Amino acid sequence: MTDNRPKKLKGEEVKSGRKRPLIDHFPLSSRVQYSRETREFTQAELANKADVSQSTVAQIESGDKKPSVETLEKIARALDVNLAVFFAQDDIHVFDMARLRERYKSPADLNPTLYKAIGEVVRYAKEIGFPV
Repeated sequence: MTDNRPKKLKGEEVKSGRKRPLIDHFPLSSRVQYSRETREFTQAELANKADVSQSTVAQIESGDKKPSVETLEKIARALDVNLAVFFAQDDIHVFDMARLRERYKSPADLNPTLYKAIGEVVRYAKEIGFPV
């Protein structure tokens, strides 16, 4: 039986029982691959949705190709993510409030990156006295 779950990304750590990726350690190639795998798309399926070739997706994911902004925009749309997600860092977070409200109904539903980012924003809000 084949394990189709997304592979761990380099730099992943565990805190409080939850896996938390360290975003800064992921190259663009890993971010694209992780986004594709978490949506359970094959490279061919992503290529078809993004209107690019499967070899383009494979080359981006292997780090052999530096994609244009236009290609990354197509891939981001096909994955239903904001282009900025591919460039986020541990201290730079990207939130799509409409998507958050639609997809996540409880903290347990959040992916590790969102869980960490929202936690950091809430902690900061409390630090500066924001009425949470």
